[in-house]
Amino acid sequence: MWEYMKVPEDSREKVKNLLKDANENGVKISHQAPTLYDVVPKEEIAEFEELMRKTIADIVSEVSSVACWVYVQKYVKHKTLNEMLQELPDVSQFILAMMR
Repeated sequence: MWEYMKVPEDSREKVKNLLKDANENGVKISHQAPTLYDVVPKEEIAEFEELMRKTIADIVSEVSSVACWVYVQKYVKHKTLNEMLQELPDVSQFILAMMR
C-alpha cells in the first residue's frame, strides 16, 4: 500500500485498472489439482476450501485497512510511532512490522 502511494497518479491508475481487470475477469492460474483430490472427493472438502478463501480474504482486507491507517497517520498526519501506538495499541505488532 505504501509503495502504491509513492507511485505517480497515472501509474497508480494503471495498476488499479490491472487489478480491476484481474478481479472482474478472473485470473487463470495453471496448476495441478492437489493430490488430496486423488484421495478425498472434492465435495468433502469444498466447505473447508470456501471457508479458507473467506478467511484469507478477511485477513487481506484487515491488513490493507491497517496499512492504510498507518500510512495516513505517518505520512499525512505526521504522527510518531508512539502516538500511533497510544491511539491503537492492539495493532502494535503490525505497525512495527511495516516500519521495518
